[in-house]
Amino acid sequence: MENRILKYFVAVAEELSFTRAAKRLHIAQPSLGQQIRQLEAAIGAPLLVREGHHLQLTEAGRTLLHEARNIIVLTERAVVLTRQAAKTEAGLLTIAMVAGPENKLFSTVFAAMFRQYPGVQIVLRTLTGPEQLDAIRDHAIDIGFLRGPIELEDGLVSEIIVREDMIALLPADRPLARQKRIDIRTLAAALPLVDISEAVAPALHRAIHRIAANAGVRFNTIMVVESITATLNAIASGLGFSLHCEYVRQITPKNVVVRPLDVSPVPQLDLVVVYRRNDRRAALEFFLKSLRESQECNVERMIRPPDGWVGASR
Repeated sequence: MENRILKYFVAVAEELSFTRAAKRLHIAQPSLGQQIRQLEAAIGAPLLVREGHHLQLTEAGRTLLHEARNIIVLTERAVVLTRQAAKTEAGLLTIAMVAGPENKLFSTVFAAMFRQYPGVQIVLRTLTGPEQLDAIRDHAIDIGFLRGPIELEDGLVSEIIVREDMIALLPADRPLARQKRIDIRTLAAALPLVDISEAVAPALHRAIHRIAANAGVRFNTIMVVESITATLNAIASGLGFSLHCEYVRQITPKNVVVRPLDVSPVPQLDLVVVYRRNDRRAALEFFLKSLRESQECNVERMIRPPDGWVGASR
């Protein structure tokens, strides 16, 4: 017996009028009458009797009304619970990232995520790139955002999300800061490097020294730090310069200037998302889909999708 037919009967039984029930159900009255007659035929007993101008429920009709209401409630509850189960089957998504353009990337992605999966809980962690790879492998986190290129273990998948230009950061009071573009050789001769720890940010560290090698120079490292905050503080104090990704422009203090590099092509660094290949939870796949479709990374030229995006590796 279809749930739809039971709803028709409940409407007639509650209204005790085919006319009012048909209006309530937004169907034609003759069709409603036919459905009720078919229901009575299927049950083998009259459910309604007409007394003068009024409808009355028979004993069988009263019994069916009670049971039909329960069936409808249980069916609707089953649908709701099933949908909730589908939407919250992930339960919890743990996402890790290195410091970077996460505000731009996630401003629309998280909003879409919570609309589609209101029951899911997201935990955000800040981990270094190597820590993220270990945590994904050990199921301590579900998704990682780190700087690439990276070498992946079997079972992990990576996708390039954005590709950023590398830029120079230097103290605002140095003569070199007045130049519109910075030559690497001139920079290396003028200031020492505030380097990023290779253990913390291997891709960025390698990119910095690859830029020096391509220019035929060696940077004089004065300090090795483990965060962008420490980098900016050191440069603001006049200790030296650094090379970083373009997103840093958003967070530099007034006494630190950002300048493009006078090289062609401009060196770039990728932001990569990594996850387990066999993790097929609906919430995780929706998050990745929303991330791929997000236009937030196109808002400014400094953060843009790479040519040919998107493709997964491994």
